Amino acid sequence: MENTVFRKRIDLLRGIISDREYDSLLISGCDNFAWLTLGGRNYVTLNSTSGVCSLLITEDSTVLIVDNIERDRILNEELSEEIVSEIEVFTFNWFDDLKRVLESEFGSLSLGSDTGRVGKLIPPEVFTQLRLTLCWEEIETYRIIGAICDSVLHQEMLGLLPDHTEISVQARIAGALIEKGIEPVLVLVFGEESAMKYRHNLPRDVSIGRRVFVSICARKKGLIASASRSVFFSPDQRYRELHEKVAEIDATAIASSSPGRDIRQVFEQIKLAYAKAGYPDEWKKHHQGGLAGYNARELFGNECSSYSLRSGNVIAWNPTITGVKSEDTAVITENGVEIITFPEKSLWPELDYALDEAVIRRPDVVII
Repeated sequence: MENTVFRKRIDLLRGIISDREYDSLLISGCDNFAWLTLGGRNYVTLNSTSGVCSLLITEDSTVLIVDNIERDRILNEELSEEIVSEIEVFTFNWFDDLKRVLESEFGSLSLGSDTGRVGKLIPPEVFTQLRLTLCWEEIETYRIIGAICDSVLHQEMLGLLPDHTEISVQARIAGALIEKGIEPVLVLVFGEESAMKYRHNLPRDVSIGRRVFVSICARKKGLIASASRSVFFSPDQRYRELHEKVAEIDATAIASSSPGRDIRQVFEQIKLAYAKAGYPDEWKKHHQGGLAGYNARELFGNECSSYSLRSGNVIAWNPTITGVKSEDTAVITENGVEIITFPEKSLWPELDYALDEAVIRRPDVVII
C-alpha cells in the first residue's frame, strides 16, 4: 500500500514540475519528506526544518540524494522496503558541496526546490495544500500517537504535586513520551501563576501551585498531535467554570469542522462561542489553532484564511480564556469527527456538549 501512496504523491509533485516548467524538483523539507515517504525522518536534530537528505524528482525517476553519513540509517530505518523499491540512491561525501554534486551528476537542471537550499524556491503553500488531506495509513499512525498522548498525560499528571516545578513537569512528560517512541516537539507547563501571565509559557523553575495545565505537541512518523490537560490540587469553582466554558468553545469548533465547511466559517463560530461564554475578546489574545498534520499547525483558522474542509483533514483547535485552555487533535471523516488524542477508552473524566446534532466529548479537569 505504501508504494501506491508514494507513486500518487510523486505524480502530484511531477504536476508541479510540469506547471512551473522545471526539469526536476528537490524535496528537502522535513515535513515534505515525511509526507512523501509516509514518515521518513530526514533530520538529525528535532528542530530541523530542512533535512540531511533529499529526494530528487524528474519526469522519469526519483532519486534519494544522501551523504555517506546518513545513507545506511535512511535506507534501513526511515524508509520502508516498498518505498526503497521505488527509488534510486545516489550517495555523496559529506564534505562535498550539494549544488556541485547535483550539477556534476545530473547536469545543469532547471530545478525547483521546497526549501531553496538548491534551485528555485517554490512557495511553501504549494506543498502545504498537498499535505492537508491524509491517507488511511497516516490516520492509523495518528490514532497510535493520540492514544499514547492521552495515556501519558493521564499517567504522569495524576502523579503531580503542588511543589513540583514547571521544569520538572516538563521533564516528566517529555521523558514518558520518549519512552513510548514519541518525539516531544513541545511541552508547555502552565502553573497557577504562569497560566495567568503567558499564553505560551516555556517552563520555568517555579512551583506549579494549586493548579496546572500542560500542552504538548508530539510527533511520530512526521505527524504531530496536540493536546492539553488540566489538574487541580483542590476544588476551585471559578476556574472549573472557566474550564467548562473554554471546553464548550472547543467543542463548538470541533462540531463545526465538517466536510465542505470553510475553515474561516469555523473561526467565526469560535468567535460567537467566546461571546456566548461571556468573553468576546479573549480570542484576540491567542491563535485558535486550525489544521494539523506534518506541522503542529499547517493552516491557522482566522478571518483571512480560506480552505474547504474535507474528509482526511486533521484539526487541532486550542481556545483559551486567561488561566485555562482546551485542546485536542481530531480527524475529520464522512461520519463525523474522531478525537484521536481523547479516545473513547480514555481514563480522563469528560464533559459532554450536544452541538450540531452530535455530542462532543471534552476532557474535564482532574481534581487530585
